[in-house]
Parts: sequence; C-alpha cells; structure tokens
Amino acid sequence: MSAQKFDGSAFKAGQKEQWDSVADAWRKWWPTIEKGARAASTALADAIDARPGQRILDVSTGIGEPAVTLAGLVGPEGSIVATDQSAGMLAVAGERIKKEGLSNIELVEVDTEVMDLPEDEFDGAVCRWGLMFLPDLQAGLQAIRRSLKPGAKFAAAVWGTPDQVPFMSLPMAVAQQVLDPGPPPPPADAPNVFSLGVDGMLQSAFKAAGFKNVVEDTLQIQFDLESPQEYSDFLRDLAPPVRAMLAGRPSDQVELFWSTVAIKAEAFVDENGKLRVPNTAPLAIGTK
Repeated sequence: MSAQKFDGSAFKAGQKEQWDSVADAWRKWWPTIEKGARAASTALADAIDARPGQRILDVSTGIGEPAVTLAGLVGPEGSIVATDQSAGMLAVAGERIKKEGLSNIELVEVDTEVMDLPEDEFDGAVCRWGLMFLPDLQAGLQAIRRSLKPGAKFAAAVWGTPDQVPFMSLPMAVAQQVLDPGPPPPPADAPNVFSLGVDGMLQSAFKAAGFKNVVEDTLQIQFDLESPQEYSDFLRDLAPPVRAMLAGRPSDQVELFWSTVAIKAEAFVDENGKLRVPNTAPLAIGTK
C-alpha cells in the first residue's frame, strides 16, 4: 500500500484533535507516567542551568512538564511561560498548577511553529517530547531561538528509534503482525514519535537553526506499570493512533491485537510480576 501525500496543516489539526481527545484520560494516567518521565524534566532543567529568578520557556508542555518542575527551581521571583497547541492538555496542566499552589506559570495556547514571542526574552527554554511532531522543525526551532536572551540555552528531549522505545513501538509492531490488512504507511515525510530518534538528528537540527555549542546525549527513561493488563489499559485510553487502527476492524482482529499486545508485553515483566519498560530518549542542548 502506497503512502499518502503529506499535508502539514492537516497533520497539525489532527494532532491538536488527538491530544484534546485524550486530555481527560491524562487526568487519570499522568501520576503513573510521570514517575518515569520526571527524569527527563530534571535532566532538561539541569541542562539549561535553571536557577532562582529566571524566566524560562517550556514548549509543548502537555500536562505541564517540565513547567511545574522548573517553577520550583526559579522560585517566586522567577516565571515560566508554558505553551501547547492543545487546549485540553493545557486544562490538565492548569489543574496541576493550581493543586501545587504555583502562581509563576503562564499557560499559552499556541502553535510552536508560529509563536510570536518577544525576542531576547527568556533565560532558557526546554521541550520534552514535542519537537518530533513539528512538520516544520526549523520554523519551530528558530522561533524558540529568537525568544532566548543571548547566551541562553535550549534543551530538548525526543524519543529514540522504535527498537529503543518499546513502550510506544510495541503496539505498532503488533498491528503490523496481526492486522489484515495492516495499517497504511504514513506519508514518508510525516512527523511521528520516532522522527528524530536516530543519533545526531536532533543535534544537526539545532545547528541548522543557529544554535551554538550543540551537544547531544541520551536519557534512559523507564516506565513502570502493575501488569501487561495495565499497559493495555493505558494504550486504550491514551493512544489515539491505536484506536484509529482498530476502528471498523472485525471483533476477532481487535481481540487478537490486544491479546498479542499482552503476550509481547510479558517480556518486560520482572520477578515480582511488575512491568518495567526501558526506553531511550536523545537530548540535545544548544546556546543562542
């Protein structure tokens, strides 16, 4: 089956719709996922040398990370501007911020590629698992760079290649294995969760956008769940692409898909019966 032609505007509209559609589910799942994901927030904060009194930009904040982590580091004298294109996800972030009693985070609904932020405004910027979804990555990176003060740092984490991120690649591999017909291939140039996973890709993109002293490292992010069944429940709630793949399929195919996901997930069960899924996340740091 041939790939479709890529439409960036339609892709972004679809992304916004998908993230809005799972925002309610994130209210349920974010505490579980954040146990593993917080390692990335801490690493990003360290990478930009976040300190009290600074003003920092968090791009594609989702549920409010690393914004909430950063807010504690910059303190009441500092401030965070956290952006996302999904109003639904920002609503979840707002609830977290209120619960934490934070007053130094401003939430802004905006498309990263067309952000019109003041130039030379921020002491640092971060993005946790958002850049790989930008159809025009350079436009987004340049918008971020413009907003930074001279000498300020930008740090971003993305996901590695499919073999390095089984937590996300497992259901896609199962779909290719058991669904008939298999899911159609996406457009060759369409962004996806693994788009920037190859070693050096993120570093090269930073350099092309004008960042200096660019370095790339990797993070190890482990997600822990109670069982393969809880993993399946997570996918049902928070993976719109999986729901889209299964829509309209015969019930026997759907049942086979979920049973195979559970079987494959058993490979990550430890001696205590808990699911421990290790993943690799490239991280790049650049200076304006």
